[in-house]
Parts: sequence; structure tokens; C-alpha cells
Amino acid sequence: MRNEQVWDQEVEEELYDEGPRESTYLRVNGMNNEVEIGASFKSTVLAMAKDAGLGKFRVFVGGEEIGKSEAPEVFTEGLKVELRPYDVAG
Repeated sequence: MRNEQVWDQEVEEELYDEGPRESTYLRVNGMNNEVEIGASFKSTVLAMAKDAGLGKFRVFVGGEEIGKSEAPEVFTEGLKVELRPYDVAG
């Protein structure tokens, strides 16, 4: 009789073999910062902008600029976000 509660390598490999994961990051000042999947989008963006010294900034997801109302709730796998300073022409 086999004990179903005993784990072995064969079973564990089957459970965790999801293949390669696509990188999820937030790019600020030319540096990619890995972001945890499921992290709050707005909180993470605001924290990283503050750390980078950005008072006003623009947010790009996949190369397209988005507004606050278009922001996703959380970071999902493969999401590539960039923060760019907001330049005011004077």
C-alpha cells in the first residue's frame, strides 16, 4: 500500500514545472526593478517614483502611456512598466 502523503521528487517536479516565466518589472531612470506578481500597481508605482525623486511623472505600460484611471489593480506576469519624468516646457 502506497502512502499518498509522502512526497517524492517525481511528484514535486510535476507540480512546479510551469516553464519559463516572463519578467515583470518597473523601469525607472534606466534601471529595471523586478516587481512581485500580484503587487499593488498604484502603490508600487508611487513608492518607486518617490524613491527615484520623481515629483511628476508619466507611466507607460508596454510602451503605451496610461492615465491613473487606466492603471491595472495589480502587476501581472510579463507586465513591463516604465516611469518617465514629466517635462514641462517653459
